[in-house]
Amino acid sequence: MTLAPCIKLIPTIALLIACAQGAFACQCGIGFREKNAWENAKRAEQSAIVIFEGTPVKFELRWSLLTAKEGELIPADIFSAKDFREPYMVITFRANRVYKGNIGSEVQLYTGLGGGDCAANYVPGLNYLVYSSGPNVNELRVSMCSPGGWIEGNIEGDEVAADLRYLRKERPTSTDLAPIKRSSQPDSAKGEAKRKRGYGEWRKKYEAATGRICGTLVHRDPKEEGEGSIAFLSTLGYSPILPPYAERAEDGSFCSPNLGPGTYYLYFVQRDDDGETALYYPGVADVAKAAAIEVRAGETQSNIVFNVTRQAAYSVRGFISAKDKSAFASGVVDEPSILLVRSDGDQRVWYSAKTNFRLLPKLLYFKFDNVVPGRYFGFVQDRAGWMSRKVLVDVTTHSKFISVDLVRKEQ
Repeated sequence: MTLAPCIKLIPTIALLIACAQGAFACQCGIGFREKNAWENAKRAEQSAIVIFEGTPVKFELRWSLLTAKEGELIPADIFSAKDFREPYMVITFRANRVYKGNIGSEVQLYTGLGGGDCAANYVPGLNYLVYSSGPNVNELRVSMCSPGGWIEGNIEGDEVAADLRYLRKERPTSTDLAPIKRSSQPDSAKGEAKRKRGYGEWRKKYEAATGRICGTLVHRDPKEEGEGSIAFLSTLGYSPILPPYAERAEDGSFCSPNLGPGTYYLYFVQRDDDGETALYYPGVADVAKAAAIEVRAGETQSNIVFNVTRQAAYSVRGFISAKDKSAFASGVVDEPSILLVRSDGDQRVWYSAKTNFRLLPKLLYFKFDNVVPGRYFGFVQDRAGWMSRKVLVDVTTHSKFISVDLVRKEQ
């Protein structure tokens, strides 16, 4: 997670996955095991406190590290604290039809980030049947293990289709009442062929309901062409873990996976030994100047030309200081790690480093090279019993110098 002495631009993915997973990877239970889909639908309805059909209209990352004010103290062991439950996502849905629960036209659901924390995954612009649990309607939770799913993708034998018929008080079909085959039972060639046909039908519906963005990355200096990836960031918001992305092909071309209808920013990141580049389409560093591309159902936006120019990058240097001499005692915070986290634009961009030498008894020196322009905050991490004071830094046209304080936690 830290690189020393060479500092690299890194995505938040590895760090946030570690936080999201905690000690356990995502493991869904076996679900409802009634005799048929109709009985399962009944159990699902009884187990949820809110059920509705809706469309996601906003995705928001909630994280106290981002919302803390400059100078505010942050636990230095925030990623390893047992009671740490952040970051997380809040997804706002427009409710089109409510089956259970007293909710308004919009409802907020809490879920994880993905990457091992059982986060629910919703695509912008699509309609979903949503089952949510929680202590009350103000703290609704949903996960990838929750019943429900994309409504228009239902096919014969699909659980969502059976759930909708049950909730709408329609008559069950013969498939809804057919005994459910257990995983331990051997499958027939006929059953396997049926599943493949079902997936093919679902895939056609999904491709008709979504769209793609394809284009070419053009480097002004051909010598700077290399590996890189383009993330497709919904203007409604996105989880910083594994957003839709595409790798740059050898000829510079790229094509997104299927995206829900809506508008997206394209964000290109390239790393090599000479530095880093992090740009928004059509080739700007500031998201406020970026151009969003509209995606329509069943269409591909082609011929997108993304101009890439090597960015000027700057160093961020500074000291970690502490009034308490024990802060730098061997085995306490000797050579601690420090993070520089992007707080504007794409929040997947982090820098990480270890202090490389002790300058004075109460100071440790650190240096980040090749920091791309943006607004960042810095803090010390992974030190139990200590608090780190949040420092803001604007990386614009020259190098910056910052000081980060360590304070012992009050007992």
